[in-house]
Amino acid sequence: MESKKTGYPHIDKPWMKYYQDLEFQNKDYNHMVQYLREKNKSRKSLVAETYYGREFTYDEILFDDTSAKLLSAIGVKRNDLILNLVPNLPESSKIWFGATQLGAISDYIDPRPDSTNMMANANKLLEIVKFEKPDYIVALDMCYIGMIKPIEKQLKEQGVKSIITLSASDSMNLTGKIDYLKDVINYNSLANARYANATSAKLSWYKALREKLNNMKKMELAYENATKKTMIPVYKYNDLINEIKYERLNNDLNVLKDINYIGHTSGTSGARPKPITATNKNIISKLSSMEMAGVNFDIGDRVLRILPLFAPFGAFDNYLLSLASGAISIDVPEFDISEFGYLIKKYKPNIIIATPAWLAALPNYKYLDKLDLSCIKKMTYGGDSMSEKDEENLNLWLKNHGSSAIVRKGYGMSEFLGCGTHAKNEYNKYGSIGIPIPGLTLGIVDPNIDDKLVPLKFKDGEEKLEGEIIVSGDSVTDGVLHDNIIVPHYDLDGESYIRTRDLMAMDRDGIFYHLGRKDRSFSRFDGYKIKPHEIESVIENHPLVKQARVVDYYDENYRGIMPICHVTLNNEFIENVDCIELVNEIVYEYIIKNPNMSSRQIPAKFKVREKMPLTKNSKVDFNKLRNEPLDDTEINVKVDETNLSVGSIDISYAGKRKKVLKLNRE
Repeated sequence: MESKKTGYPHIDKPWMKYYQDLEFQNKDYNHMVQYLREKNKSRKSLVAETYYGREFTYDEILFDDTSAKLLSAIGVKRNDLILNLVPNLPESSKIWFGATQLGAISDYIDPRPDSTNMMANANKLLEIVKFEKPDYIVALDMCYIGMIKPIEKQLKEQGVKSIITLSASDSMNLTGKIDYLKDVINYNSLANARYANATSAKLSWYKALREKLNNMKKMELAYENATKKTMIPVYKYNDLINEIKYERLNNDLNVLKDINYIGHTSGTSGARPKPITATNKNIISKLSSMEMAGVNFDIGDRVLRILPLFAPFGAFDNYLLSLASGAISIDVPEFDISEFGYLIKKYKPNIIIATPAWLAALPNYKYLDKLDLSCIKKMTYGGDSMSEKDEENLNLWLKNHGSSAIVRKGYGMSEFLGCGTHAKNEYNKYGSIGIPIPGLTLGIVDPNIDDKLVPLKFKDGEEKLEGEIIVSGDSVTDGVLHDNIIVPHYDLDGESYIRTRDLMAMDRDGIFYHLGRKDRSFSRFDGYKIKPHEIESVIENHPLVKQARVVDYYDENYRGIMPICHVTLNNEFIENVDCIELVNEIVYEYIIKNPNMSSRQIPAKFKVREKMPLTKNSKVDFNKLRNEPLDDTEINVKVDETNLSVGSIDISYAGKRKKVLKLNRE
């Protein structure tokens, strides 16, 4: 007999009707690696990862204890914290699994230098170290040179015991290295075709190749010089493998409730990104829930792995879900984020998980026009929303390229390890984010009351309920690190919930629709979260700036969302201002050199204006700013970047030259 409905989503859970045949798994595990080994005990000989032509079996990635012994040999023990500055490499995976076997904590931060200023990068890392208190550091060699070496003394004072370095070429054979270099050159040639007037367009293929080889040699020499004399022991991963003695491991170590992983959210307040802790129990719950929801992959599926480990969405929904499914993870450590389509052309993946902007841009890549993409079985986006028009265009594009896939959506937060809802089958409606995965409960509360949860319920005749989403479940982080409460929890009807700050609607079938953020935040085309108030407050520190207001716009060059900053000036003592020089000062002096800011927070456009549009209540009208068409009077700020590096910054007018802005005194 069906129970009487209360109208409260967190009690009625109307989405559960889609999971009628659901069977929850109750088997106990000691830790994450034991869970993954159980899933793959009959698949040891199958390929788990590929990396520039090299294949690694499940036996090599999951069942080999070398990394655990290696870490144990240098002193790593239970509850030690290992800070990782690493991209998607086979070695970074092995170190994570080795740390798990010892009961150590793997703490992942963005390995990309955040600025063109070396000391700014190093100081940002130092702020993280002071708060998160790592015992060991694992870093890409270039990260060691640019971010660790300058603060080596301070790191020793903070208690860092030793450092392990990795190179992107550690697992590459000669063929793989040539393949990598070809990728770099191909990215350059694709970019040249789009930016015909760019200086790089004049470079020949061979000249670009020579430059890359020279840069690699310079980096190797810089590493050798940096490690000749160190205050903290520095080991190369491959050298340690050759030198370690036999270490006896405790394979029965039960650390189910211990912290296994720390990831980080982007675009957070303060001097450092917000750490998100995950226990082994959180992780196992998340992976098993994804399997029960039917969003896992098939054995042997080729999964494009581009999302980073420091983002829970990349660590769990992309990488670990691939391993739990018996699929093949295609490791991509570095790529040009404006040429995402090249990866699809090269690797022909079966599974693609990416941000909406990357996927929505696919129909624009001319080099994919005649390509047979029947290989694509699943295409899922998360991290932001996609318009109904873009979703329809992408589905049509897939069909026209031979794929039977229909774009799937998901919604999630780092606080519950990435994806928390998914859309497929009858609940994959345009504009929706689907239904919660098993094991998660979503509720809707009054968004205007911050100090407690006030649940909302359906009224008679109401087809959709709107409010702020709250979330509870076994994959939700406890939110505590070193006795610091990172993610506050709230009690409701005897269960513990976290607030998302996301506004949503739910229909009576339990299908959710994302309405926006309470704090005006949005995601860049690459998934990086932009919180406008953080950028605005920094820019308003400039003595000439009166107001700075940041909104999102669609950027044709990036093929996705980017921030634009509208600026008004203090004009009491100014008759004219060189706008290029003003923006130059803001970018370099107030953002690049600011240890609390990221280069990805630099607005791609600035517009200096006499006044802001206002609402009837005399508040800044953000809708007007957002809908205001570009008119070529904006100042462009183009940052040369990949997912791992930051290069030159070009600041220039978008169209008509307008060197001096004349201000009228009021």
